[in-house]
Amino acid sequence: MLVLALDTATPAVTAGVVRVLLPNELIDAAAGGPATDPVSLLAERSVDDAFGHAEHLMPLATAAVAAAGTSLTELDAVVVGLGPGPFTGLRVGIATAEALGDGLDRPVYGVCSHDALIRSVGALPGPTLVVTDARRREVYVSAYDAAGRRIDGPRVVAPAALPGLIAGLPAAPVAVAGPGAPLAGGELPVLSLGSTAFGLARVAGPELVTGAVPGPLTPLYLRRPDVTVSAGPKSVLR
Repeated sequence: MLVLALDTATPAVTAGVVRVLLPNELIDAAAGGPATDPVSLLAERSVDDAFGHAEHLMPLATAAVAAAGTSLTELDAVVVGLGPGPFTGLRVGIATAEALGDGLDRPVYGVCSHDALIRSVGALPGPTLVVTDARRREVYVSAYDAAGRRIDGPRVVAPAALPGLIAGLPAAPVAVAGPGAPLAGGELPVLSLGSTAFGLARVAGPELVTGAVPGPLTPLYLRRPDVTVSAGPKSVLR
């Protein structure tokens, strides 16, 4: 099956097309030789622009679909990162995924963007932190065990609070990953990230291949937006 993967949880606006093998295809592939990875990246396009998610996302998706040699109508599903991330960026990604799902009559699956990042790394050297920039001198952080299972987070904290958070984890992390890793200010080695689109499809893989009904696309804002709707004029009598 062909999957369009979108993520707007970080300044990197990303769209990619991924092929996910169904169980019968995996069996056929295994019969012909070595084990085959059920997820393969066909094309990915990404632009770093913290304030240009709305302008870039659909052109990137269109370019990725064309580079993969397919079309929007041939897609079988859409996967979108739910964050954690900034309010505006996540709204763009989720709204675009929902519009595509409605227009194409395809299921849309949401996954934690930190889970996608850790799955893009490959084999982990041990327990690992994923850190992304939350702005306002804060970071979003999630902790994973050596098998890539999330054991804590995502949370939004100040970098100075990371040592305390780490001290409370079941196992001390041996590495850090994510575009916010430099903000952590620690001495842990930084792991290189792979394809975000690949990671998104990898996380959603079990739901994709079983045809599970998608859950609600609930964004992981973790804090209130900078701008809120006014409750109306205040009374001068108060």
